[in-house]
Amino acid sequence: MLTPEALQRLQRYNFDLLAREEPNGRRRLRYIALAHLKDGKSYTEVAAALRTTRHTVARWERWFERDGLKGLGSKPRYWCNQRLPREQEEAFRVAIEQLQQERAGGRIRGEDIRQLLAQQFDVAYSLNGVYELLKRLGIVWISARSRSPYADPVKQAAFQKKRTPGSASSPAR
Repeated sequence: MLTPEALQRLQRYNFDLLAREEPNGRRRLRYIALAHLKDGKSYTEVAAALRTTRHTVARWERWFERDGLKGLGSKPRYWCNQRLPREQEEAFRVAIEQLQQERAGGRIRGEDIRQLLAQQFDVAYSLNGVYELLKRLGIVWISARSRSPYADPVKQAAFQKKRTPGSASSPAR
């Protein structure tokens, strides 16, 4: 239950009307929760009616107490400013190609690209975020089977010439 002072602050607003006029679904749900609290329901009752947790309802009420109606708006997410700017996308493409060419063997991995983004472009991505970025930019990061830096193309060609179909290396059926 809310304190009498908190209930008195809620009485100043018509949350039902605010909810009807609100186009944003999240904010509308928060207004409905506060309308229920204003009617004297507990956090648990409101949470059950809105199919959320009582901790979430209490958090919304705290936001309202601290910042008023403005506090019920969407909160900025911490990753919103960690995106690669559009003007750096082409430089990112070039950096990935250069990274792949610098590899003596093996292929670049998502973790390699994540480190490249952090070091050269000063943006922090999760591994999933790296894959989403590559998908959005249309970059196919999985290459064909890589070549070992120790491979000898001359010896491989000689081996291919010696090998004949049906030899001992082929499995018998």
